[in-house]
Amino acid sequence: MGINNLDSKTNKRLSELLANTGDMALKRRAREIVTHLELKDGLSVLDIGCGDGYYLHLLSKLPYKLKLSGTDYDESGLSRARKNLGKGIPLYQGDLMAKLPFKSNTWDRVVMSEVAEHLPNDVKGLKEVNRVLKKGGSICLTVPCWDFPLLWDPLSWILQRVGTPIRHGFFAGIWNQHERLYKPDQIVSVLKKAGFEVVESKTVTFWCLPFNHYIVNITARLLAAGSVSGETATALSKYSVKPKRSFLLNMAFKFANAVDSLNNWYQPRSGVAVFVHARKK
Repeated sequence: MGINNLDSKTNKRLSELLANTGDMALKRRAREIVTHLELKDGLSVLDIGCGDGYYLHLLSKLPYKLKLSGTDYDESGLSRARKNLGKGIPLYQGDLMAKLPFKSNTWDRVVMSEVAEHLPNDVKGLKEVNRVLKKGGSICLTVPCWDFPLLWDPLSWILQRVGTPIRHGFFAGIWNQHERLYKPDQIVSVLKKAGFEVVESKTVTFWCLPFNHYIVNITARLLAAGSVSGETATALSKYSVKPKRSFLLNMAFKFANAVDSLNNWYQPRSGVAVFVHARKK
């Protein structure tokens, strides 16, 4: 299912839910994932590495009756997810390097966004994902792209080409706590070794604001620390739908979206992320 194959009702609702996502790369990853999950009533969907619960939030607000659940290795991430999602979506601590807390052949769909790059052994981790998927079930996966655009994170772009990138802390940028970044053929190869058949792969988000990663990171840190409160925090939250925005903030959103819209016209082979849609054989 491609980006234009959502029915009009679902497409409209998804656009509403994504409208307040200031991270344009996240916004594009989310749209790719949702539109390729081939959703229908009754499907079970597991978000592996669910983090703060954003994808589960999106899926829970779409016009489908889905069985949703999430798992993450990080308990602090699960705590944030529980706060953001409330009750109704079960969340579990799970380790892809050991065994997820689910029986084999359990889930129809898996979302796995920005997770594989953290794994010490990505093939082993994706074999565990394969185990919990039903035969013919599919995974929508994203990973950071090795050939990301210079403007996204200039410091990391230079360091990974002339030496060793910084891997921890604010200035680590796109490399923060990552074992690796991927070229498209590399993540496709990993999925195939793990027993998947790749349906489609593509890079996502080339055109972006200068130092985009730092803008997103600073905003996220301020919100997480509670340094921004009241209407401004609501206006910046990716969980908000049609919030009130100040004139300046509204113009900032419009400008970011205008730059991002260039990706609709031309997407080079490089980008911030690699998206892959694959099925269990």
